Amino acid sequence: MISRPIAAAIRALRAGRGRWVATALLVVACILVAMASHLPVERLRVAWFDTYQKFMPRERNSDPVTIVEVDANALSRFGQWPWPRIRLAELIDRIGGLGALAIGLDMILPEPDQTSPEALMARVGPGNAAVTEALSPLPPYDHVLAATLRRHPVVLGASGFDAAAPSTSAGFRTWPMTSTGGPITSAVRRYPYALASLPRFQAAASGQGLVSADLERGVVRRVPMVSQLGPAYVPAFVLELIRVAIGAPAVELEVVAGAVAALRVGDLRVPTHATGKIWIHFSRPSEQRYVSAVDVLDGTAEPDAFKNKIVIIGLTGMGLMDYKTTSLGDYVPGVEAHAQMIESFFDGRHLVRPSWMPLAEASALGLLGALLIWGVPVLRRHVALGLALATLMSLGAAGFALFRWGGLLFDAALPMIGLSVVFTSLFASALAAADHERRSSERSLRLAREAAARVAGELEAARRIQLGILPSAQTSFPHEDRFDLAAIVEPARAVGGDLYDFFMLDEDRLFLQIADVSGKGIPASLFMAITKVLTKSVALREGLHRDRQPLTQANIEISRDNPEALFVTAFAAILDVRTGHLRYWTAGHDTPYLCDHGIVRQLDRSSSGPPLCVLEDYEYPEQECQLHPGSMLILFTDGVSEAQDAEGALYGKERLHQQLQNLPQACTAHDALKAIQDDVARFVNGAPAADDFTLLILRWSELR
Repeated sequence: MISRPIAAAIRALRAGRGRWVATALLVVACILVAMASHLPVERLRVAWFDTYQKFMPRERNSDPVTIVEVDANALSRFGQWPWPRIRLAELIDRIGGLGALAIGLDMILPEPDQTSPEALMARVGPGNAAVTEALSPLPPYDHVLAATLRRHPVVLGASGFDAAAPSTSAGFRTWPMTSTGGPITSAVRRYPYALASLPRFQAAASGQGLVSADLERGVVRRVPMVSQLGPAYVPAFVLELIRVAIGAPAVELEVVAGAVAALRVGDLRVPTHATGKIWIHFSRPSEQRYVSAVDVLDGTAEPDAFKNKIVIIGLTGMGLMDYKTTSLGDYVPGVEAHAQMIESFFDGRHLVRPSWMPLAEASALGLLGALLIWGVPVLRRHVALGLALATLMSLGAAGFALFRWGGLLFDAALPMIGLSVVFTSLFASALAAADHERRSSERSLRLAREAAARVAGELEAARRIQLGILPSAQTSFPHEDRFDLAAIVEPARAVGGDLYDFFMLDEDRLFLQIADVSGKGIPASLFMAITKVLTKSVALREGLHRDRQPLTQANIEISRDNPEALFVTAFAAILDVRTGHLRYWTAGHDTPYLCDHGIVRQLDRSSSGPPLCVLEDYEYPEQECQLHPGSMLILFTDGVSEAQDAEGALYGKERLHQQLQNLPQACTAHDALKAIQDDVARFVNGAPAADDFTLLILRWSELR
């Protein structure tokens, strides 16, 4: 018996129709959404933002960047990385000579060139006077590269480190950043150490910026446009490239209330998060951005790809491991992210998440949740469900619309979860209100069980009828000695969707078919019977014309009345029993195995068509093969190859192939069927059948 307090609680829940519980849950959900930035739900949020990008990747409207890639061809042509600095200098000279506005090195050169003449002489030693004499007149390669950097507008990349490592330092040469709006008090990404190129190169370059980005589970989404290195603020690599390209004196920080609001380079303004980070709006990778270093050094690159453009030299050879995953799921070279950021700046396509966005998300949740609390208890269930789906869809649509037309990152995922919780609470209350109907439901259940028993009897009768319409291999051809047939079908349920068929078109041609209807149970069994009857009718009608094939017309006939949109995989063949010549057609079904004097192979299915009832006017191609005396053809459905044991392992075609390989060459069709059936039974070992089991085996003998 239910205690009085519990009964009172149930009555109160029913009296208020669950509104007070749902209201409490809604208030808690709104608070959590408003404070979500401080909760461990970031993975869900960024996954939702990635969804925006996957559905609406950025469209390329400008082409300001060219990537010169050290790709596999370049590595094959000029040797492994790192190259001698004189080759890198030559590459920069060629790019500068083609009119590039700025040249970025998406690489770090922290150590002297070990292929330079002085380094080689130190390793050779004084005992090789001839080598020393040949190398001594050559200039150091690092000097050559530094001179090249002075001649061209080159920007170097550097990387921030959270801990000291070999070759790191507490700072590097930067060009001063200016700011407006007061000091920065927000948490800008801070690096205590940095890995930069040699001081000689820093002194010769026109700019230097950080290429660092904190990956989120291996995905690059957000990149700091300004970072703190010791006491100094340093710009991102891409901003320095733009500054050098347009000749601006400095990158300007726009500070509002102690937080970074945007960065300016000349007339370009890039809005940022308070921490100085931006979300990258990715486009699909494009080969148009890339030019191989081989083409540049050979002088075959198109000048238009460099003139008045920002050029970034990057590493794309897979062995160099400079690859990142984007929000679109594309695995691209790291230099691609720099190019895409610059493109998005020039396109004016910025993704922003203002500080007021969590409050807007909580407000949207509150309004839509209040609508559910008002409507769900008084509406019919299907209408209430429609209302709940409409609120969820409106949140998702709002998020996509704000992203598409405003570049705003609206997190609809958490409010949708909150709405789902509110609706579930209301729905659970409705179920509690329906508890008083339990006694009458028990009576309905008893009646339903009686009806189920009647249905079970009818299903058993349907099983007998279904199996009875299939021909018997033992009795169909009592005086035939030119071929031997064996067949079996075992439905996984009372009735199934598998079928086989065979009959003579005339005195010398045998028609064979095996098919598998999509789905299981009664719908599949009914469609199976229709398929068998129509296919046989078409085959007998078309059999008068030896150059016609049956599946095309059968597909038309079966597709006419198919309200459930079922489809059928099928294999049909016509065997000339005098000569062993086999013509066959495949509609999305596995082709049979052919056992021919110890050689087991599967018939060619290169011209297989789609399943029946998929394309109504499809013309199924004909294929053919030649059987030899004693050849055996094994037709099967996926209930054989995909039979499962208790752990879910599949029987598989490899095991079927091996079982066929082990058959004696002189065995009959019945013996072969029994051997396969027994082997599958041993493998399944009593596990319930997952699909219908059907086999049709033909053994052709030479004419006596």
